[in-house]
This record gives sequence, C-alpha cells and structure tokens, in this order.
Amino acid sequence: MGLDTVELVMSFERYFNIEIPDTVSESIYTVGDAATWFSQELGVVGQRQSGVRAAVAEQIISELPPSSAEATLLRQVFPNASALKTYRHALRKRHGLILPPLSPLKTAPVSPSLWERLTGQTLPRVPHWYAQTVTELIDWAVAFNYEKLLVPPFASQYEVEQAVIGLTSDQSGVPVEEIRLQSSFTNDLGMD
Repeated sequence: MGLDTVELVMSFERYFNIEIPDTVSESIYTVGDAATWFSQELGVVGQRQSGVRAAVAEQIISELPPSSAEATLLRQVFPNASALKTYRHALRKRHGLILPPLSPLKTAPVSPSLWERLTGQTLPRVPHWYAQTVTELIDWAVAFNYEKLLVPPFASQYEVEQAVIGLTSDQSGVPVEEIRLQSSFTNDLGMD
C-alpha cells in the first residue's frame, strides 16, 4: 500500500469510526469493495432506501423545469453554462445544497481527431457529465455534500457508498462525477 491509499484508509477509519484490519485493507481494491465492507460492518448491506437521497432528489427536482424527472438528460436541463450557473445558485440559496464543480460546458480547443481531419467535420466538445441524467446529479450532490448530509448512524448501503465516494474524491482529487463503485483506487483513480 502506498502513501495515498494509507491516508485514504485512515480517512475512512476516522469518518466511519471503524478500524480496518490490515488483512482487509489489503483486499480492498475498488471504491465498491470499501463501501461493501463498511456497509457490512455497519449492518446496512443491501439496504438501498435513503431518506437523505429522497430529500436531495426532491430539492434538486424542485429547481428544475416542470417536465424534468430523474431520467431527464442533463444536456436537456442545462443547455448552456448560464443555465447551470443559475440552477447552481438557486439550489444553494434555497436549499443550502452545493453541486460539485462539474467541468465547464465549453472546453478548450483541442487538436482535431483523425476522423475530424478526414471528414472536415468537428465533433461537439462536451464533458462526460453532460450525457448523464438527473439521477446521477442527485448521487453526485449527495457524495459531494457527504460531510453535511451523511452522518452516523447510516441508514443504508447507498449512504455508505456515497460517503466513500465523497471521501475518495477528497483524498484523490478526482471529481465525484468521475468516481464509480467499480473504480480501482490504483488503476482508475491514480492512487499509489
């Protein structure tokens, strides 16, 4: 285990107030492995219902256009950077909920791809999150605000998962929207 992962394990232990045995920490490779182990220790494994998630979903959806639902694509909700900025401000002002930074909608120019050079067409440059749904935005908001929203006792495995994602983001510097339960701490998140 490298320094990054040792510090992450210590953060997990402090946050959940549970010591991870060395044999267990050596067998945790992914974000999901860590979340599952803590869920088992906390007795919430398999429990998916979360009052925290329901409250955040209600807040997030209440600030969206009336026809929006959890399955709505974020590119439909935020057609431009101004719409995202206005939404972010309203959510924080009315509900005290802070969205993760999310990469900008307008990205810096990059060299054209081979396909673009051959066809003369330019592909749209949008961040990965733009193609996701409101469901993912809700999860990212819960994970990003984990210190405020997810405090013991944990009611569900969902809450433990989002806390693990939030802690991992803090320790690794990888944005919450790029962290999945399947993400490997070393291979995907670059932690040693």
